[in-house]
Amino acid sequence: MSDETEYRFKINAYTPSTIPMARLSEYMRDLAEMFGEDAHVHFGHLEEGSTVVVSRIENEAVPKVRKRVASARRRDGQVEAVRAYQRINRRLVEDNGNGLLTDENAAEIIPFPGVDDRAFEALGPFRQQGAIDGVIIRMGGKGRWIPMIVESDGREISGCRVRRELALALRPYLMETQLRLFGEGRWQRDEHGTWLLDKFYISTFAELDDASLSDAVKKIQAIRGMEWDDLKDPIAELQRLRQEPDEPS
Repeated sequence: MSDETEYRFKINAYTPSTIPMARLSEYMRDLAEMFGEDAHVHFGHLEEGSTVVVSRIENEAVPKVRKRVASARRRDGQVEAVRAYQRINRRLVEDNGNGLLTDENAAEIIPFPGVDDRAFEALGPFRQQGAIDGVIIRMGGKGRWIPMIVESDGREISGCRVRRELALALRPYLMETQLRLFGEGRWQRDEHGTWLLDKFYISTFAELDDASLSDAVKKIQAIRGMEWDDLKDPIAELQRLRQEPDEPS
């Protein structure tokens, strides 16, 4: 059994004999950045017909590459991978073509709509105040603004930046504590209508209480003067109260 898996990126705009070498190198560079795992991804060869770039991925890296590529398509993965996906699709638009990434069994991994998907005008970037909830999984670097990666809802947000003095205050929370990070985000809309977070500059933070709703209700019941002892299902009562319309003013 082979210890490598082949991925095929088909460019429906050129043949191997017509694609300019410089253009091919641009596609390959973006493809490598989208894959990640640089030490475990290798160039295989070009196939005839439409230009097909065959990459060889060491099996140990395949799960990470597949996850990174899938999240790049959803535009909720690492910023570098998302940008690489966008650049590939933009090049296909410029070349009046589209593309497709498949595995060695011809199973589709992700499509690149290219010229077939130009429904929106790109907008931005815009700045807006906001917050990100998650756990800091990596932090470090040089300069006044320190790069930081936050894991939020199972995805990694790698565009976060924090001033060095605040980074020192955040260091004890690394890899352990759920935080709410407040700051200013820089957003832009791509040609597919998706809003993408480019950078998020953190100004302050707060710890999140990870207590369950049941624990929260018990705390409320423990407050003197609350008469919830007769309620058989206080959680259901809370949900009912939330659904009732507000009284007119």
